[in-house]
Amino acid sequence: MSRLFAVIDASVRGQLGLLTIHRMPGAMPVVGKYRLIDFALSNMKHSGIKNVAIFPYGNYRSLQDHIGSGKRWDLDRRADGLFVLPPKNIAAPTEDMLTFQRMYEHNEYFQRSSQEYVLITQANILWNIDFNDVLDHHIRKNADITEVVHEKARLKTFLLSKKRLLEYILNYDAIPYKTLNDVVEQAPSLNVSTYLHRAYVRYVRDVFHYMKANLDMLRFDRGRDIFLPNRPIMSKEKTAPPVRYGHYADVTNSLLASGAIVDGTVRHSVIGRDVTIKRGAIIEHSVVLNNAVVEQGAVLQQVVLDKGSVVKQGTVLEGTIRDPYITQKNQVVTNQTGMRVLKVAAEMVPFIKTGGLGDVLGDLSVHLAKTGLDVSVALPFYPAIKARFEEACTPIGELILQDGLEKRKVKVLETTYKGVDVYFFDNFYYFERDEIYGHDDDVMRYAFFCRSVVEAMPLIGPFDLVHAHDWHAALLPALLEVNGEAPKTLLTVHNIDYQGTGPYDILARVGLKNIGKNHDGKMNALEIGIEHADKLSTVSETYRDELRYDYYGKNLTPAILKRERDFYGILNGISGKHSPESDPIIAARYGQRTLEKKALNKHHLQKIMNLDDDPDAYLIGSVGRLSEQKGFAIMIPALWRLLERHNDVQFVLLGTGDETIKNSLRELKKAFPRRVAVNLEFDATEPNYIYAGADAFLMPSRVEPCGLSQMIAMHYGTVPIVRETGGLADTVSAYDSYTGRGTGFTFFDFDVDALVQTLETSYNVYKERPDAFRKIRLRGMRQDFSLARQASKTVELYRLVLETRSKENEHEQSLPKP
Repeated sequence: MSRLFAVIDASVRGQLGLLTIHRMPGAMPVVGKYRLIDFALSNMKHSGIKNVAIFPYGNYRSLQDHIGSGKRWDLDRRADGLFVLPPKNIAAPTEDMLTFQRMYEHNEYFQRSSQEYVLITQANILWNIDFNDVLDHHIRKNADITEVVHEKARLKTFLLSKKRLLEYILNYDAIPYKTLNDVVEQAPSLNVSTYLHRAYVRYVRDVFHYMKANLDMLRFDRGRDIFLPNRPIMSKEKTAPPVRYGHYADVTNSLLASGAIVDGTVRHSVIGRDVTIKRGAIIEHSVVLNNAVVEQGAVLQQVVLDKGSVVKQGTVLEGTIRDPYITQKNQVVTNQTGMRVLKVAAEMVPFIKTGGLGDVLGDLSVHLAKTGLDVSVALPFYPAIKARFEEACTPIGELILQDGLEKRKVKVLETTYKGVDVYFFDNFYYFERDEIYGHDDDVMRYAFFCRSVVEAMPLIGPFDLVHAHDWHAALLPALLEVNGEAPKTLLTVHNIDYQGTGPYDILARVGLKNIGKNHDGKMNALEIGIEHADKLSTVSETYRDELRYDYYGKNLTPAILKRERDFYGILNGISGKHSPESDPIIAARYGQRTLEKKALNKHHLQKIMNLDDDPDAYLIGSVGRLSEQKGFAIMIPALWRLLERHNDVQFVLLGTGDETIKNSLRELKKAFPRRVAVNLEFDATEPNYIYAGADAFLMPSRVEPCGLSQMIAMHYGTVPIVRETGGLADTVSAYDSYTGRGTGFTFFDFDVDALVQTLETSYNVYKERPDAFRKIRLRGMRQDFSLARQASKTVELYRLVLETRSKENEHEQSLPKP
């Protein structure tokens, strides 16, 4: 009997985009006939481990269906050998590793296990390892904890005694560590040993690593480390005929699973079970999953084709190894030509802007037009737009709309901005106001705007797809449905905190009777949009996942969960103007090869903000709205403690907003007049002075759907310090002192102590390991947050909306046949 029992961490979703909407990472097909979790389970079997627990996140049906009873790996559930332990608290936030709190939910499993040692590993590692070797190493080194690594890659795989692990689990709410990774990095006086696994490993945490894991197996020198004759990888068996090759089949250096039918060209690719590749099709450097069909003349290069997808005749799909083209499960893909898209929003640069929404609409629309898309935008015609742009607009028609007992005239005007057709909707009663938001009748104003857009379709349309942004445009999908034959619709949630709640009778006034829930006399525009849009998206993958939990999604979490499989996350991008090499504002331009010139910008920032002229000071900057969401509740107390401990720390902030936060910042400046500078009116300092002059950029947001500031900071070589939430988690990778990798310093708990510890870590690296800090700067400057990348992802999503069956068709096909 093995002295080990094992825990497989399948609780992390990873950065795997479309591939994990319908399944967990561990359940993903890989190398033709396997699933990722097969490698973990086979390693357990060959190591003699008979007691295994799998900790999945909430949606684990695909994993459960594959594993079944576990007999394939000698883990018979009825013989007390396999346990699947889902979360008991469905509202728990997504973590990047199994936490002690999550283990505590099933602490009876750990207490009941009779083995002396426990192995904790991931569900998504492709490798072949004997864990008995790790145990022997652990005992020989008399270690408290042994961590398994591969070269400089940390695999989140640990071995320790059951007794020690139970101490952490049972005291999870009293100890300062959330995970074993925290223990290894932070616990004092522990004997932590490293076990180096020298054979092949691929830790599949994003699409690039998934692609590489598949294609690596085409190389004998790598595949032979995995598929060992005496340690075979086991999988759930499926009866299928052997591969059938047609007269025109041409296969080179590829893996093909049973049941595939091939009559085309396949080179350097992995083909799953029951795939059909028709005559004249060409597949190169791609992964095609089970039951997919590639029709005649289609070409796939650097593509991941998900299960059941169909690539229509003559379609060409191209990606890269770093950013492969990915389809969704059961998607029908064709070369879409002449796609006309109408984007509808409340603001857009250069016409009107109050926040990031305006930037995203303006810059992204221009980039979409550059891809060849026919892009139009609809906006209200505010006075601020009229004052600057009316002469450039052409009237194209008028509407008379009934609004209660009143009739209201709407003028429709058109202009063009960098290849984008822009339509303005002018109504004196609702939009002739100095401020675009903040009025008591805002919900009615934008409901009227949505109805105006629908009624104007004969003037400005037709469109293949209408893309509604935030609550201001969220009634469009329902209005288009009521209006009859409608284009497909996509709703993007930029920030779920703003939902558009107003009197319920607004719906009847715009023609939406008996639609939407009546919440004690109130309607919720965003909720109606979520229920009626064909597809949904938001501005980062992590924010998409977070909205499944009440802490983030609030009252709309139930609506989000109903549409989970129609909900996508695409990270916002930033334009090329955010570059220290071409910035006309900063004191000295610089780039990766001239990073030393950044010091001149630091000196300039200290001078204009009246800080001590200290080139060695650790200068932390911050730019943004002063709001609760941005984390000031923990930022200000943490800065007090850091500034009191270190007299060579400086802080500079540019922002405006909440008066209570302003007063707290003024108190901080008063206490440290030569080391703290705050500009609370956006009138004395350019944001770029801070991006270019600071050493680090502080952004500890409680909630951050995407965030652009951290991306800009990284392009300027200013190291971000952020909380792992939303787009911050998707853009900033944590610095790891063991591997030296990472683009910033991160923490998860929204807690002053957690932030202080992270600030201290960043300070120590800056002071004691300047070469490491410089490498973090350079790594951040190399990150790709381009709008071109976002535009490409958005076009893919538009195609997906148009190419998949509508909700109504899916419903009709699910009904029993008469």
